[in-house]
Amino acid sequence: MESLLRQLSICNELIAQGDACTAGHIDWLNEFCATFLDFASELKAHLPELAPKWPAEGGTNIDVETIFLCLTQVVTCITQLERTINIGGSFGHEATPMTRLHFLDRIDWCVRRIYVCLSQLDLQQANGQANSLEDHTFVELMDLALDHLEAFMETLANTTPANLLCIVEENELQLGSIVNHIVRHALAFANVALEADKKALSELCETLLSECATFLEDSGELNPGHRKLEALSLERALYGLETYLNEALLHLIFASLVELENTPISKLRHAPDSELTEQLVHDFDTNMDRIQQIGVLAIAFSQDIKTKTIVRSCLASLESLDACIVPALQSSALHPHHADILEHHFNEEMLIFRNLIHEIIDSRSLISNYLDMLAESIHLAVKSPPRDHLLIVQMGSVLEEHFRLPVNYSELSDDGKRLHTDFMLILSECLAVVSLSTPVEPKRIVKRLKILYSVLAKLRDAIDRNKYVHDDSSDSVLNVSSRRQFTNATRTLLRSCKSKRQRSFVRQRRDCLVPNPQSFSISNSISHQGDLISFQLTEILRIN
Repeated sequence: MESLLRQLSICNELIAQGDACTAGHIDWLNEFCATFLDFASELKAHLPELAPKWPAEGGTNIDVETIFLCLTQVVTCITQLERTINIGGSFGHEATPMTRLHFLDRIDWCVRRIYVCLSQLDLQQANGQANSLEDHTFVELMDLALDHLEAFMETLANTTPANLLCIVEENELQLGSIVNHIVRHALAFANVALEADKKALSELCETLLSECATFLEDSGELNPGHRKLEALSLERALYGLETYLNEALLHLIFASLVELENTPISKLRHAPDSELTEQLVHDFDTNMDRIQQIGVLAIAFSQDIKTKTIVRSCLASLESLDACIVPALQSSALHPHHADILEHHFNEEMLIFRNLIHEIIDSRSLISNYLDMLAESIHLAVKSPPRDHLLIVQMGSVLEEHFRLPVNYSELSDDGKRLHTDFMLILSECLAVVSLSTPVEPKRIVKRLKILYSVLAKLRDAIDRNKYVHDDSSDSVLNVSSRRQFTNATRTLLRSCKSKRQRSFVRQRRDCLVPNPQSFSISNSISHQGDLISFQLTEILRIN
């Protein structure tokens, strides 16, 4: 540990030297990279000693995850800093001093944070400290709560009324705290959810708290049958909240991705007046808040450790840019290269983020969610025409983007690929019709929307057939109790290989710890050329 901390101190000293002048030289950056690579190599060798139970036993180790996040962020910032230096070399060293300082500050923060996390790991190793509930994700908290209920009901069936009160004291107090943290996560998401979902999520949280309060208040009840009914009601409330949150999350993904297309960050450069600029900034801030919540829940639902790390890194980059990119774009006439680099960095991180979100999402769940919205739009159009159908058709482009990823398209059967081609054709026709400047008869638009619905419904059925054929031809990776199958939502797929429960939102994987070869890897975000070509942390960041 002392050796690791000493190397980090050397990195800190080099960063301190990297002011606006010396950071303009590629030699300085190469020296820092070599020192940091030595540290990362030694860290990888010592990690099994520092965190022997991670990731084999699953769960959360916030300090280890933060270290990997910081490693990834340092690599990202080095890549951008090299680009900044190269641009500065073309236009003079003082061309982009603000940009260099931006990335240097981020590297400095990450190195200092790694130092803190290593110290925490050392303390945990010595004292055996456990993670608090605050360190758990929404999904981990749901699993904890459901595991508590499952253990309670199993024990309930095998105990006498005289021993029931002892069981209550051991299990139920912690369950109340877990439920409070679940509600906290759900309300944080509800704060940025679409207006149509805010009220429903709040009501489901109130129902969950009410059921939990009833369950805890009756802890002295010695009637096993009564206690079992209360436990089942609480379990139903937990599933109800998670199921609706899944649907609301998909709604938000559609809305946020369409907003990114309709209002790209570059529009802030060219806003003609202050009123429009103010509205664009407000919309940008709102969408960034939504992106952050989408990322937080995507991390919670993701099954792959590498994917979690890269999503965290994207969110960290976007959060760092959030405070400075708007002023940079608005003053782009004075500092064009600073604005160009930050805008390029933003778009690059957002592209990685979007692709990772599409990789995590289950294709069938995404189609079903869109079909629900499309059906409602068709119903309203038939009931009270005319309506503006541009937004619902633009949301169909999110599905087009989803299947553009090889990892998603390759999972389609031959019949599914044929239906995907049909979907692309009818979607392009719908986009053309709703984008016409001349009025189009509402019935013609509705007719095409119905065809779009029909094609997508068939594509969803083809995905189902392919899934069932695949499942029947191989051993099941799940052992789900009949009670869990009954209480679960209708549209569900495997969320976590370690969990006995099946949930929606994410695709089914057969091995949680083995990344898909077609998926994004950390090397996607750190590949670069020039003087830093030898600086490769791919193996260092590889999680074995």
